[in-house]
Formats: sequence, C-alpha cells, structure tokens
Amino acid sequence: MAERKPRYKPTDAEKKAINELKHCIEEARRWHTTFAQKVERRYSAWRGMTADNAPKGWRSNIHQPLLINVVEGMLSSMEEAEPQWKVKPRAVPGMSLEEVVAATTNAEVSQHLLQHQMRVDDFAHKQGAFMQQDLIAGFTPGKISWILEERPHRFLDDPEEMVYDETGGTIDIVNVLDEYEEIKVFRDDPTFEPRDVRDFLYPESATSVDTAPWIVDRTFVHYKTLERMEENGVYKNVRFVKETRHNQDTTTRQGPDVVAEREQRLRNADRTRGLVEICELWTDERVITVANRSVLLRDEPNPFSHGRKPFVVCSAIPDAFQIPGISVIEGLAQMQEMVWTLQNLRLDTTRMAANLITLLRGDVENPDDYEWAPGAQWVVTDPNQVKTLEVDPRISQTTMQAESLLKGDIQNVMGGLPYTGGAESQTIDQKTATGISIVTNIAQAILARRKQQYLRTFGRIGQHFLALDQQFLREPRLVEIVGEANSSEYIEVDWKQIRGIFDVNVQMQGDSMMRQERRAESGALLTMALQAAPLMVQMGVPLDLRRFWEKHLEAYDVTDKLTYFAQPSPSPLQAGGGAPGTPQGAESLMEDASGQLAIGGQTNAALAAGPTAPSNGASLSGGAAMQQALAKVGSGRSV
Repeated sequence: MAERKPRYKPTDAEKKAINELKHCIEEARRWHTTFAQKVERRYSAWRGMTADNAPKGWRSNIHQPLLINVVEGMLSSMEEAEPQWKVKPRAVPGMSLEEVVAATTNAEVSQHLLQHQMRVDDFAHKQGAFMQQDLIAGFTPGKISWILEERPHRFLDDPEEMVYDETGGTIDIVNVLDEYEEIKVFRDDPTFEPRDVRDFLYPESATSVDTAPWIVDRTFVHYKTLERMEENGVYKNVRFVKETRHNQDTTTRQGPDVVAEREQRLRNADRTRGLVEICELWTDERVITVANRSVLLRDEPNPFSHGRKPFVVCSAIPDAFQIPGISVIEGLAQMQEMVWTLQNLRLDTTRMAANLITLLRGDVENPDDYEWAPGAQWVVTDPNQVKTLEVDPRISQTTMQAESLLKGDIQNVMGGLPYTGGAESQTIDQKTATGISIVTNIAQAILARRKQQYLRTFGRIGQHFLALDQQFLREPRLVEIVGEANSSEYIEVDWKQIRGIFDVNVQMQGDSMMRQERRAESGALLTMALQAAPLMVQMGVPLDLRRFWEKHLEAYDVTDKLTYFAQPSPSPLQAGGGAPGTPQGAESLMEDASGQLAIGGQTNAALAAGPTAPSNGASLSGGAAMQQALAKVGSGRSV
C-alpha cells in the first residue's frame, strides 16, 4: 500500500496569517495589474518590440530599438565603476560634544567596513540593473537583508604516511596527496538585491516605503532552497509545499500582476516554471511568509532591530506624493513610433522607385513577350503602348528632415546627450558652438539631478547595511582597505567600534561632470591671470599668481599644495637691504608718486626712462624691461 503524503492542516492562527496576506494582495490588485501592463508596454518599446500586426505584402515593418541607446547613454553618464561611501556621526538630541567627537572614530571604522561589504556584495554591478529598471519602468525597488553563505570547499594536503614491510617494520616515510572537504563560511554580511517592480506590491495610497502600512514582496525559488532555509531554522512546513506544486500555475496566474508575455516573446520561456511562489508580507513589526498562497512558512516579529521594512525605492524623475515616478520610456515611446512610421514610409517609397512598374495598354496580346532585361528591344506600334510608371525620386527624401528632427527630440526631450549621433533639433541652432553648449549643459544638469536621486537612495542602503552590522556582527571581522594602485591593507573591526547613529552618503570615484567643469573654469582663470600679469604690473596692481595656482590645485583635489612651490631665492635688493616694511624673502612692486614703476619702494630708473633709454649700455624694449622686472621679483614669489 502506497504511503500517503501528509496533508497540510493549518491552525487557526496560521489561517489568519494566510488570509491576511491574501487580503493585502487583493487590495494591491486594484491598481497593480494596470501598472504592470504599462511596464510591459514600456519594456516592449525599449526593446523595439511591436504588436503582432505587421502589414501584409511588400510594405516595410522596420522598428529599430532607438530607445536602447538613449537609456544606455544615460546610464553611462550616471553609473560609476566604484562608489565611495562616506560615514559621519549624527548628532541626536541629548548627545554631548564629547560623544560626537568619540563617535567620529567609530564612523571612520564603519566607513571601512561598509566599503568592504559593498565590494564583497558586488554593489557596483547591481546598481546598473537597479538604475536601468527605474529609467524604463518609472521606479525601482531593492531589498536589504542578511546573508549567511556556507559552501563545501575542497583542499589538498600531503600528510606523512609510514611504509611497513611484511614483518611490520618501518621501511620509509612518504608524503601522500590527500583530498579533504570542509564547510567554509564564504559570506556573513548584509546584501542588497534589486527587485522586479512586477513583484513589488503596496497599498495604492502609499506615498513612500516608510509610511506604507505593509509591503508584499514576491519571489520564485526552487524547492531545494526552501529545504535549506528550513534546515537553517528560517522556515517551517516546507514538506507540505510539494502537494501544492501542481497547482502553482493556476495559483500564481490568479495573482495581481503576473505578466509572462515579455519572457514568452523574447525567449519563449516561463520565468516561474518549476519554481515555488513565495510571498512575504512585511510591516514594521511583523513578517509573514507564505508558499503558493496556501502554506505558511513563517510568521514572526520583524527580525531586524531597526524596526523598518527592509526595502528602498528610487525614482530618478519622482512624481509628487506617490511612489512611482515618471519613466524615460514613457516620454519617448510615441516619438519612436513616429520615427518608425516615417522610416517605413520612406523605405516603401524607395522600393517603389527602385522597382519600376510597367504600364501595358489593354490591347496588348501577350505581356510576356516584353523581356525585362538591360538592352532588350521591344517592338510596339505605339510608344504609349508600353511604358514605365514615373515615380518622383524626391518623394523618398521628404521624410528625412522629419526623421532627423524626431531623433533629435528623442535625445533632447528626456535629457539625453544631444548631438552625439548626428541628430538635429531646431529648438536651438545646432550649427553654433553656443547653441550646442546650451543644450549640452541643460542635459548635463538634468542627468546630474537624476544621479543625485540615486545617490540619496544608495545612502539609505548604506544606513540599512550599518544597522544590520550593529545587530548581527558579534565577532571580530577582518576588513580590506583598498588604497591607491589597488594596494591593500587589513584592519580588524569589532562590534564595539561600529556603535552609534550614522549618516551615510555616496561619492562616486572618478571625474564627474561638475568636477570637470570646476577644473576647466580654474584652468581658464589661471590662463587669464598669466596673460594679464605683465599688464597688471604696469598698472601698479600686481596679481598674486600663487593664489591662482593654489585654486587650480584645489580643483584637482590636491591637499599638499605647499610641496608644489619652491622656496624663494634672495634677490640682490634683499642682499643689500630692501625697503622698510618689505616682507622677508620678497619685494613688492609699486609705483612712486610720479607714476614710475618701483621695486621695493625704490624707483626703477631703467623702466622710468622709457623703452629706448639705455640701461647698463644696452637698450631695453618695454617688454624686455618688464621681463627683467618680473625676474627680479625672485623665484617662488608671485607677481
């Protein structure tokens, strides 16, 4: 007799928890189904996928994915290779100045720990998918949790082994290769995971994650994963999930936003095939986990001591008083369709002009007698009996200007980088450098604002990481600090060293657009100062060029500016005693009462005599005299 499988009989408390999750899903279903369908249309527009209504016959149906380049261009301007995390202590009410100063050291240690954990978690790679989903869908969610990863690891060893003879005596001692396996802890850290907007549910009236009464996060995992989670004490009742697996397709299809059309059209695949649907209901106080909408896996208080839902949401173009923002694709999809329409019309016209249509009069007996070939001879009684249809070749060029304008609008409307693909836009004259500079600066400012939205969200992710570290980190941890030229050093971090309340912000490594502009401005200012320095000396208002050089070095983030300046060498005037009040090691340039240029308060007769007056038996021009005056100031002293 076959063994009967155990049936899941939930208790009253478990039934109440399951029904609570179902009620939340039904409430989110009111708006999320429509939103998910909009997201699918935006993804289709981004991939250049159209509905299956291709025109029949010879008409063109070309739909080039123009928006992929637009989104990738924005990502390349906003995404950086290695984010730099900055941690600072937060002064809370009732905190003394001594406590804030003491927390500064903990903030520095926490910064090293956070930078190490983000590198281990491969956050630099995950940020791309996080930002890309927002540009397409309108917002993007992410989840922060703690991960413990243990894996078997094989090692080789060469232990010594005794070799015995037949009588049991020792012959030799040899080393034998031996392979053994150990369970190693590869990760025991916080982790960040971008979530699919189609699997992220919340009340339609929610304006943020923190103010939302609940969040439902849906995932699809393998049954083996659930068994490992039960072994680790996270889940229960996993053995009852198998009896509901055959109903998985029916159960999940009844969900609020399961849209599988994209995967079917792209890869002919079902993203949920062979997987178990896991729905987590999160509040600030509680978490409920249900498999296939029928088996309760977990119902317990919020496991995180920070008392918040472990999610962040970001929108680069936020919309007021709601979680979803404005999608870049939403503002460009119609323009892309207009370009497709004009392109297909131009191709159809070109095809007609290149493939001539022959007109035959109705009294032609056998049309096949007319051979269509170069050099063929047609014998007709009337020249009008057989002729070709005249198609104006200029018709195929009528859409070129409209296509170019639309492509320029696609790059300009949502803040893309214009004039990089040869597209035109008639809003501002692109034939002048001023017009191009204006539009480019506007696009850079728009991208900088969107990038700032991501940086704020990354800062919140870092705060979640540190909160989890303060809760779960109980043993000393070695942290790698990567310096310049990929040099590394290690420090040991203890849980006592990360205590405190911190603010986290992110600085991107590499030259940002703002930093490039600052360097260009300081370089231009230094160039003008060098060019104007001789004139300013003649006017009696010399410039302190050292200040200009210091400003330029600050633009390149140079902190030890003094090392770039040599010590001033004493001039002959200093050796013989300068004017009273002259600074040690330098002379001041000024004019006397008669307007003659003076050095150190003494009139320079050579300069006062004019450009043709002899000086030491030699004639000096005005420019040469000026250079001589500048040389007398001394090395290291700015004019």
